[in-house]
Amino acid sequence: MTSLYDAPDEIRVEVDGPVRIVTLNRPDERNAVSKAMLFALTDLVVRLNEDADVGAVVITGAGRAFSAGGDFQHFVRSSKEPEVSRATLDNSRRFITAMQDLKAPIVAAINGPAVGFGGTLAALCDIVLIADGAFISEPHVNIGLVLGDGISITWPLYMGLLKAKEYILTGDRISATEAVACGLANRVVASDDLMPEALALAHRLAAQPREALQHSKAILNGYIKAHMATTLEEVLALQFERTQSAEHAAIVQGMIDRQKRNQPK
Repeated sequence: MTSLYDAPDEIRVEVDGPVRIVTLNRPDERNAVSKAMLFALTDLVVRLNEDADVGAVVITGAGRAFSAGGDFQHFVRSSKEPEVSRATLDNSRRFITAMQDLKAPIVAAINGPAVGFGGTLAALCDIVLIADGAFISEPHVNIGLVLGDGISITWPLYMGLLKAKEYILTGDRISATEAVACGLANRVVASDDLMPEALALAHRLAAQPREALQHSKAILNGYIKAHMATTLEEVLALQFERTQSAEHAAIVQGMIDRQKRNQPK
């Protein structure tokens, strides 16, 4: 049976009246995204934008995590296969553009760790609710890469350059309370109340005068698009260089070696 919007099993899409609920659905892997998932998410956002019945979108993660970022196999392939890295970065450009062009407002319900891509996904949403036990972090520098593409155009705008530098250059975790304080989230919500509150907000947005809401969102997203125009291509070019660098390769090899050591004999 064809799934809604042709989404794969790893991305669950549900209909709640005018609201679409998108759930990253790899709970055993803490919703780490594979290359296939990254491409599928881009296609899904484009399809959502083509559906005139969509009034708002909620994005969350299955299980205890929002998203742990890119999965291990994807890091390995990007490091060893330049064409995989190039294709992934080309898709990143499409995904960021699609998220900014999506007419319906997007509510992020951060139910657990939002790491790397998880932080990017949340930052590209329009309103962010975060569970009290969740956190956000951007560890790209820690593994020998430059900062994430979506984060490069959102975090300095949301939190200011000094704070953005601190969290990006260290990779430190940002607690739910600090995420609100520095502008990465709108409010902290008790875990049990997160989805009900996110859905209530999404329905409230979907009930607003549709064209006025969508045009207002487009105007506000112009601030992000202005940053895209000056930053994104440089970030993507540098990220490709870093995925092919000896420094990143050594870190990936260390990850492989640790994984082998931790496997049962």
